[in-house]
Amino acid sequence: MTGRRQQRGAALVVVLSMLSMSLMLGLSGVSGSAVNERLAGNYRASVMAQNEAEAGLYAFNDELRGAIDALNNGQPPSPPVFNSNPSGFVGALRSAAMQARQAATPEQARAALQHALPGTWSEPGNISEHGRHRWRPVAALPEDDALLAGQVGLRIESEGYFGSEGDEAIRKVIGLVALPDMPLPPSRGLMSCEGIEVKGSGIIDSYDSRDGDYGGSNSRRSNIVVGTQTEGAEVKVTGASPIHGNVAASGRFTATGSGAVHGNVRGNDTISISGGGANIYGDVIGLGDVAITSSGTVHGDVQAAGTLTLGNWSSRIEGDALVAAVNSVRTAADQVGGVLDADSGGPEGLVPVFSVASAEDCEVPVQTARYGECLSQAGTSSGPLSMQGGPRNIVLDATGLHDPNNAVPDIGTPPGYDGKRLVRFDSLRLGGSANFQIGSAGNPVDMVMVVTGDIDIGGGGSFRIAEGSSLTIVTAGEFKLASAIEVGDGKPSRVDASGNVHPVLSVISVHDDAGKGKSGVFIGGAANFYGQIIAPYSQVEVTGSGQFYGEVVGRSIDIKGAGGFHYDEAFGDTEGGVGGGGVVAMPRLQGVWLD
Repeated sequence: MTGRRQQRGAALVVVLSMLSMSLMLGLSGVSGSAVNERLAGNYRASVMAQNEAEAGLYAFNDELRGAIDALNNGQPPSPPVFNSNPSGFVGALRSAAMQARQAATPEQARAALQHALPGTWSEPGNISEHGRHRWRPVAALPEDDALLAGQVGLRIESEGYFGSEGDEAIRKVIGLVALPDMPLPPSRGLMSCEGIEVKGSGIIDSYDSRDGDYGGSNSRRSNIVVGTQTEGAEVKVTGASPIHGNVAASGRFTATGSGAVHGNVRGNDTISISGGGANIYGDVIGLGDVAITSSGTVHGDVQAAGTLTLGNWSSRIEGDALVAAVNSVRTAADQVGGVLDADSGGPEGLVPVFSVASAEDCEVPVQTARYGECLSQAGTSSGPLSMQGGPRNIVLDATGLHDPNNAVPDIGTPPGYDGKRLVRFDSLRLGGSANFQIGSAGNPVDMVMVVTGDIDIGGGGSFRIAEGSSLTIVTAGEFKLASAIEVGDGKPSRVDASGNVHPVLSVISVHDDAGKGKSGVFIGGAANFYGQIIAPYSQVEVTGSGQFYGEVVGRSIDIKGAGGFHYDEAFGDTEGGVGGGGVVAMPRLQGVWLD
């Protein structure tokens, strides 16, 4: 009996041991499952956070594309891409890229880009129960140069979050973005294909008509560029006109007058200051030589890939000078207020002004396409429009053209291009003492006038665009304005109810004056001009004592007389002129990686 009891006791121990082992195995399995579940949960949160970070890059791309599409369609980006920058992130990005391209070295380009970028995070996007993302643009780093291959670029840092607040997975993704080649100089101001000469004495500057009339703090702004496009094309300042802005010459820059430049001067060839002793209040950056052979002073720095010549005892550089070599009529170091470096071979990596090989390659503004488009829509011409004779008011509005003396036959003005009224003439002449008016008080009209021949506006009469009206003249002939086109709005552009900017007067010419011995577009007289001249195949001559408010694009440009030229910055928000065909190009994604 005793043996059996002992055997039964042993069996109990064995069974209990087996049960304990099974329990331990079970608990171990449960614990392992919990760990695996936690690991799986953490992995899932990590993956979801990474997805959110990548979604931030897509969000940046989508918002930027939408804003650029809006700009390419002539509309402001709305809502702004970057909430902390109500003027629109695209504008800031273009400005930043422009400043970076003007830098002398890659390090300076990165610094200029970083300084111009907002530097703050976007508002959180794609907010769900557990996920969100945000992004911000920062300047590219030196190690990105190989991928950028000489292009100006930036990084987009995107952070993704997933999980409960305080216990969420965080992942960061970096996107490297190459900014498209944006031509230098930018597309607005005084822009020509083959050359610009400033001969007059009036002020050249910028203002913004959206901020009110020209004057006071809304004047002498520096957001105008006087620039050329063709390789070797020159910018010449031979008069006393001060330029409150930047000069960007695709060839030489020559100053023989006394007109100062209150901005930077860049040139792809020799930069020469002689004669009248002009002052340059910004920096001078040249891919050729820089010669100061007068009493002129450069108040900023000088960087030249060639030789710096200080040919006058009073020639002066207030900043630093980094050049390949130096010649001076005295001790050069005494004529440089900062550091003179002529021993290290000159500056490296100077960025040239945008240029094209020949005049045939010059950028043509998109507006010139309107001539063909409007001509095809206008149908049969109403013949020549010649308004001369005694004083009377001839009105062209939505109901047609009406002459109270019936000297000019009535014509209709059916709706045409872009919803505007459209009329076509073989030529246009205003003389005598007749008064011609587009629209009338209380009855404004947006009018497009197609003229296949020459336009001559002069005599003792007047040409007036009534308040609230606008006029676009598209022509293949010469345009001569010796009198005035009065603008009832008193400014060159206006903003509609949706915030879009439109020219009040736009003269678009496809006339080619090559070999004809005279300017294809002539603006003269004592009256002010408010508007836009787009004439890429003609010389544009602006003379007289009247003030010009607006912008000009021409094959070549001469600014003469005592009148000033004041670029309206509002045109920067209309469809473009020279540079990229008026279209803002999309940045390109060069690479993506996890941080």
